[in-house]
Amino acid sequence: MINFIRIDDRLIHGQVVTAWIKEYKTNRIWVIDDIAAEDEFLKNVMKMVAPSSVQLEITGTQGLAEKIHQYDESKENIMILVKTPKVAQKIFDAGVQLRLLNVGGMGANDQRRSLYKNISISEEEEEVLKDLVENGIDVYVQVIPNDKKTDFIELLSQN
Repeated sequence: MINFIRIDDRLIHGQVVTAWIKEYKTNRIWVIDDIAAEDEFLKNVMKMVAPSSVQLEITGTQGLAEKIHQYDESKENIMILVKTPKVAQKIFDAGVQLRLLNVGGMGANDQRRSLYKNISISEEEEEVLKDLVENGIDVYVQVIPNDKKTDFIELLSQN
């Protein structure tokens, strides 16, 4: 079953490999990213970083509903990693059963303002996440498992 969905623009890196995989007893990481799915070099780098005990799948956003239904019914513990709120929204629109979204890493750029620690957000991304909340998704910020979960809307009200 899909038991963890995380926005992290670095996709697979040390925190994901060491902390989150253990926390959720992950058997499979499913990276959903149109650019990564077409970039053989990037796919090979992610395969080198992912632990050998975990299956890694890298796909684009095409055909999400079918695969989500298949994985929701799976006995594996599946972690989904995406770079942006827009892709996360596509996952929820495709009907994933899990109603939780972890916002873990969105780096700074010219369009983004600081939200929390290493997390920055653009106006468009903020609207997408607010829309998810309005549609019953529990959106929270938690960089590593030992951090306290912080409600996304609560963070917005503090900024």
